[in-house]
Amino acid sequence: GAQQVKGGAAKLSVQPRAAVTKGAGKSGGKGKGAGRIQAQPVKVVGKSAGKGRAPVMKQQVVKTVTTRPANGKANGKGKGKGKGKGAGAGKKPAGKVLKSVKKGATKRVAGAARPGLHDSGVEVDEGERYSGECVHFDKRRGFGFIQPDVEGLVPDGKVMVHWAEITSSDKWPSLQKGQAVEFNLKKVVVKSGSAAIIRAAGVTLAGGEAVALDGELAEKRESVGNPEDRFSGTIKFYDTKKGFGYVALDVPLADVAEAKVSREEVLGGEAIPLAQGMAIEFGLYRNKQGKVCTSDVTMPGGETISRDVAEGRQYLGNKRYTGSVQWFSVKNGIGFIIPDHFNSLPKVAQQKSTEAAQRVADKSQQEVFEGLMFHRRDKTDPASRLGEGSKVSFNVFVDLRNAGATNVTEA
Repeated sequence: GAQQVKGGAAKLSVQPRAAVTKGAGKSGGKGKGAGRIQAQPVKVVGKSAGKGRAPVMKQQVVKTVTTRPANGKANGKGKGKGKGKGAGAGKKPAGKVLKSVKKGATKRVAGAARPGLHDSGVEVDEGERYSGECVHFDKRRGFGFIQPDVEGLVPDGKVMVHWAEITSSDKWPSLQKGQAVEFNLKKVVVKSGSAAIIRAAGVTLAGGEAVALDGELAEKRESVGNPEDRFSGTIKFYDTKKGFGYVALDVPLADVAEAKVSREEVLGGEAIPLAQGMAIEFGLYRNKQGKVCTSDVTMPGGETISRDVAEGRQYLGNKRYTGSVQWFSVKNGIGFIIPDHFNSLPKVAQQKSTEAAQRVADKSQQEVFEGLMFHRRDKTDPASRLGEGSKVSFNVFVDLRNAGATNVTEA
């Protein structure tokens, strides 16, 4: 099932079917059906090798579909203007007197998809300390919002706070609604430098104390058995994106055969994926609805679950490779790299990449490329701004499902 692509020697044998493209070309019975594949960075035209075949390119498109451009334009304009300056006339702020972001900070990016996205030139004093109150926090999703004590501090009125910016020794740092806090502001540049998000950083309780909620939460829980009892089981399923799943107990209790696993109870400090069949250890408690849930989830023996162990990472030597970033999501902290020379990667990495691309191609209606995933923590400098087209060098690893890049550095 290998096909020769015009102008190059790259071949790919795809089994059990001859191609992984949809509608890439038509075969007229005599092998003349011309197909067009959208590749990167140019279009490559190939002819089918026989009945029903279409060319497939290594390190190129794994699947293409015909798409049509979206019609119409966004209707309407943003309404209203920001209200209030400083602390407001005749009104004394509840906390410190805070300084507003400089004039011009309210400039919005053309076509901004959501509130909170500002011009990359917005000016933020990251050294100033501010005070405010938590008005919302979603513990499982790991973020919330702070209402500054003085209106006009930020263009949107509220400051987003991520769990990683909370000063705390809790297993999954969070804030409670109504909690008084102090914080700095941090500008995060996104969209390849064309926009910015203003977030809270160095978040503490009022007065500078670390946030500590775990002890208070544990006291309110109804334990299954004794509070110090530990149980073992294997993951039935776990949705990393949604942050929950279920574990089957190795030794079922009288009325408990499985329990819910929530992201915020996994001892690891980040959103760790838990693979089906993975062995874990945990405590048990009943929530307000009477549902049995796990607490303090670890590896068997009590060891904290690392992302490397959970993902089954295997690092493939110290050889450096080069490529270009196809995309990077600041929100999700993940990106994708197209290697300059895909065939130079270790064979196991090539295979994992092709398999991953094939899975996406089977579900997606978009172009899918063979390449390497990478996480924010895989960058040598987590704060570096890697956007579309950034030239990078990296090492390679494979895990249970994908091939990836680590030690990613701008070339």
